[in-house]
Amino acid sequence: MAIARPDTKTRFHIDRAWFAENGRELREEMHALLCVECRGRYPTLEDTPTVDRLHPKTAEVTRVDALWECLADHCGRLAGYITPATPLTIGIFRALLASGNNPLTPEQLHRRIGKNNPAGILRVLLSDQVENGIVPVDEA
Repeated sequence: MAIARPDTKTRFHIDRAWFAENGRELREEMHALLCVECRGRYPTLEDTPTVDRLHPKTAEVTRVDALWECLADHCGRLAGYITPATPLTIGIFRALLASGNNPLTPEQLHRRIGKNNPAGILRVLLSDQVENGIVPVDEA
């Protein structure tokens, strides 16, 4: 069976295992992106509990790291979270964090980031060097 080549409708997400494999700590990077208000609630990683998160569309309740909850439900919605000056690779990473790591297509990322175009975002995502653990979702 042939593997389909990713296109602008392919869903991408942050592969958490990639961070450990590359000597980086995803939670530290997430904590660094918290807004002032959320950083006040969670000044250190040790202060960050698991919390209930209500899915905005399905009303499903899941237990998540408070960092994901803050980035998805608060910080990621603030005007300065992704700006025109934010580099594209960082904007993609921040958009996926703000989605709670729910997979997004290059088309969805383009709408969220407001930069480049879906084909350009796809080229960045498929470059030889994986940035911030962002990989296509294994749909198999």
